Amino acid sequence: MKRTFPLIALVLNLSLALAYTQALASPAAEVNPAGKTPGPQQPGWTPGPPHTPGLPAAAQAGLAKKPAHFRGIITAVDATSLTVQLADGTSVLIALTPETRIHVPGPKAQGDTLLVGMQVMVMAFGDETAGWTARSVMAIPGAPVRTHRVGIVSAYTAGASITIDATDGQSYTFVLTAETKILPAERAASLAVGSLVTIIAPRDPAALGWTATGIVVHPPAT
Repeated sequence: MKRTFPLIALVLNLSLALAYTQALASPAAEVNPAGKTPGPQQPGWTPGPPHTPGLPAAAQAGLAKKPAHFRGIITAVDATSLTVQLADGTSVLIALTPETRIHVPGPKAQGDTLLVGMQVMVMAFGDETAGWTARSVMAIPGAPVRTHRVGIVSAYTAGASITIDATDGQSYTFVLTAETKILPAERAASLAVGSLVTIIAPRDPAALGWTATGIVVHPPAT
């Protein structure tokens, strides 16, 4: 019996080693560690589209488009659109939305109101078929334009504003400041509704309204 026991133990150890080796070699125990190339896919499997982390969905789908830039003079504008006349004489209609960023240089009190006659730079998305929608509109400051308007005063508030019915049939309102000069000085006291005046007012095309720098009061008609 002393000789039989070691032989039986040796046979058992060999049997266990063989069973362990076969278990490791079986498909059920096969592991695909990270970084290893996977085996062939099952029939009917279709790979999904590639994905780049951080890229917007529109760009992933190839839908992102570059914006177009238009520069010209506003010939018409309302709450939903503006028409810009370009340098070549053509015009483009561009939609405005609540998301459109509008910037008009000048005092903040004037706001960001677009006016006919302003020179602007517009960044828009879309195309000629579907139409253009403005992402941003920026008024471009230009050289002040000096104008002279002759007419009869229809409203006047000293130091604040003056409105005239001009000889061209239009009504114009001008802002008055402490720097506005009334000439000749001896007629300043007679300036009132009904006076015949000439208003001198330079205007920045990107600014709102007109500011009078001088008012020439003409003598009363005899």
